[in-house]
Amino acid sequence: MSVLLLLSSSVTTLLIPEFEYRIGGSASGRAIAWLAHRYLGATYGTIYDFSTILILWFAGASAMAGLLNLIPRYLPRFGMVPRWVAYRRPLVLSLLGIDIVITLIFRASVEAQGGAYATGVLVLMLSAAAAVCIALWKECSLRSPKTILRVLYFVAVTLVFVYTLIDNILERPDGIIIATAFIVLLLLASAISRSMRSIELRITDLTIEDEQSAEVWNSIVGKKVCLVPYRHNNPLHRKAIEQKIHEHYIITEPLAFLYVNLQDNRSEFLAKLRLHVSRDGDNYVLEASGAVAVANSIAYICEVLDPISVLLSLTSRNLMKQSVAYLLLGEGETALVTYSILISRWEWTGKKTDRPLVFIMSA
Repeated sequence: MSVLLLLSSSVTTLLIPEFEYRIGGSASGRAIAWLAHRYLGATYGTIYDFSTILILWFAGASAMAGLLNLIPRYLPRFGMVPRWVAYRRPLVLSLLGIDIVITLIFRASVEAQGGAYATGVLVLMLSAAAAVCIALWKECSLRSPKTILRVLYFVAVTLVFVYTLIDNILERPDGIIIATAFIVLLLLASAISRSMRSIELRITDLTIEDEQSAEVWNSIVGKKVCLVPYRHNNPLHRKAIEQKIHEHYIITEPLAFLYVNLQDNRSEFLAKLRLHVSRDGDNYVLEASGAVAVANSIAYICEVLDPISVLLSLTSRNLMKQSVAYLLLGEGETALVTYSILISRWEWTGKKTDRPLVFIMSA
């Protein structure tokens, strides 16, 4: 492919007059087609034109097929798109609409889209070259001369792509401007989508860790305990919360203390919870692992456990900081967010009776 590109550039440069290359000239954007019509006749030139259109059509179709496979596979798992993106027909219509809008903006001009296309291709190839360098660098621990030479070769290739990309951006900055606009729009749409979907339960499955936990869990399901989420997983903290509850509330049922462990990678939107359940005197201790958001996990366990009541504690932290922490890290003002998730869930399911009582306690 590289050899053919170099040869075609050389041939067109030598055989086509300079004024025909200019914008508005007969060879502008169609150099090879101009040569086909000029030297091989109108019939062959027309066949070449149709074959070029078909090749571009197949290229666009392959790009569309790639997006139809990539977008439902990766974006929904991070909550960066609405749920309907997982369905093929709405996604096809959305991508087709974007293609039509872009075509109208550029007026289907090859010259206008050339900078953006070249920038995108160069960034893609630079990323691939850099990935190969990183992968081979990790193999350098073998200290093999052959491996080191391969690394140096791909480093050189990467530097060539870096130079080419920078030169292309300086010569035609419209490509990087368009790419930046798309990146900003993607991040903005992703943030809006994730924010709007933040009150979903975000749990796909709940697994009880062992038989003993399952036995205890089955004994407390269904209006038998009061669920009490807490922040610090230690007996002293649980004892302090229990004293505070009995001091301000008249509760005779056992308390089920719930502690949620967040996983290190919280970029995932959905999670599978693992639950360990044990007794602590007259009360119970529930420890959930593998969560990506505390409030959503509490709401999910509340729905499955079906307790008599839920006692949620407020924090005294700044609301803006808590909102950002919840959006990025899955933690924040747990009490209010949990309440919002439960209310949204009950409205969606039409559950009007047998709801657990929700108490919001001050810090």
